[in-house]
Amino acid sequence: MKRLSALLLAVCLALSLTACGDTPSLPVIEPSQTPAPSPTAGPGAARFSLGYDPAASLHPLSGNSQVNQELTGLVYQGLYELDNEFVPRPVLAASAAAGEDGYSWTITLQSGVLFSDGSALTARHAAASLNAARASGPYASRLAGITGAAAADDATLVIYLAAPNGNLPALLDVPVVLEQEEGAPLGTGYYRYESAGERLYLQTNPFHGGTSALPYDTIPLTSVSGADARIAAFDSGAVTAVTTRFSDPYALGYSSSYETCDYPTTALLYVGFRGTGGPCQSPLVRRAFARAVQREETAQVLLSGHADPACLPISPLHGEYGEEEAAQLSYDLEAAAALLAEAGYERGEEDGLLYRRRTPLEVTLLVNSGNEARQAAAEALADALGELGVAVTVNTLPWGGYTAALASGQFDLYLGEVRLTGDFDPSPLLTGALNYGVGENWELTQALLNWKAAQGEARAQAAQALWARFVQDVPFAPVCFQRGSLLVRWGMASNLQPTRANPFYRMEEWTTAGRY
Repeated sequence: MKRLSALLLAVCLALSLTACGDTPSLPVIEPSQTPAPSPTAGPGAARFSLGYDPAASLHPLSGNSQVNQELTGLVYQGLYELDNEFVPRPVLAASAAAGEDGYSWTITLQSGVLFSDGSALTARHAAASLNAARASGPYASRLAGITGAAAADDATLVIYLAAPNGNLPALLDVPVVLEQEEGAPLGTGYYRYESAGERLYLQTNPFHGGTSALPYDTIPLTSVSGADARIAAFDSGAVTAVTTRFSDPYALGYSSSYETCDYPTTALLYVGFRGTGGPCQSPLVRRAFARAVQREETAQVLLSGHADPACLPISPLHGEYGEEEAAQLSYDLEAAAALLAEAGYERGEEDGLLYRRRTPLEVTLLVNSGNEARQAAAEALADALGELGVAVTVNTLPWGGYTAALASGQFDLYLGEVRLTGDFDPSPLLTGALNYGVGENWELTQALLNWKAAQGEARAQAAQALWARFVQDVPFAPVCFQRGSLLVRWGMASNLQPTRANPFYRMEEWTTAGRY
């Protein structure tokens, strides 16, 4: 592609790291580091250690530090947890049932669960934690559809909803805590926070029955404040495991020898349209532009395999992803040209551009300047549209100018990113704050509400109807879901199974050099 050359080469070299897992993918560039010898347990062995930010809160519900939030899965548990196919698996919940009208759920808790001080878990703790999370920054948006939670008795929790949600458990991987007068609250997870002088570390929780299988009795925590300090600590070996996302600029600073294991996320890269004016008013034009998006190239080349291409606003790993519907939006320039012709556009004989009633098909594509991979994706889309005869102006702006241009409608297309909730509710892009101009489509909105409310076997049919409606209207064009990456120094551990919410998921199944 003519307009990508230098930038594309730089991005490819910078992001040349592999991902682990069972999901088939195209080949990606292999890391160039030479593995260091595997450490052995005992004197002189490398010690598994993690970072934390002493300047930020360790509270799992209200804390906003990414590095501290990564420790949450080791110390706390939720009613459910999402696996890497986004299926909610019960943890503290034993069973769940929706009310007949769909406006409530009743959750029965597992019996015999203890906090790390030996206190028994009750439904009152779960209700208090959910209600606190509803008012907290990290969880308020996710739990906006919950109007309240209350304990019916010690073992039974009732959750009340503003609207039916047949997949509510997908939102309930929220830490359940026991508040203390001082310090971080207590949890029911594998570890608890302990301190020795000014040093903080994780110690196995004596009241959790599964700690005998853990590879580490204690995990030292190293003070890191800010991305630069975290990178330096990892490169020096003071911290031996971190998470990152290779589409973020600071991720390129990691340079020591490490293994990489990816995990899918709900972070959607997408192309938005201004549907209230200009060419993108037409669903045919939006559908044509969606078919010009090179999703495989973006995921496999520009993001070096650290993404899952998607034509729909739900992960392709999810059981409700519609393959047949997605195929109607997949990359196909011939199909895109046919759609533009159906919309009334014809090629000019002299300049090869598309015209409709003597008006050229000209669009402005808006992109934020803060991310080189995203800029490269915008250039790739501009090249593809150019092949169709569309005159494209790529407007690259810093964040402030980018958001101002979105708010004022100074674009036809824009490249954006949104972090969806665990139930993949696309409402923010359809009816919420991120709908920058397509407007609300009643039929699509109704199909969305039907899917959100559906339970059990009815969900598959409701999903199919939603995606069929989405393909017809194309309010935005999904590109890919970006992956996060767990980096572990060479030889520290294998059989890693990180998830979006817990990079140390199933740590008891890790293979290490020894228990220490």
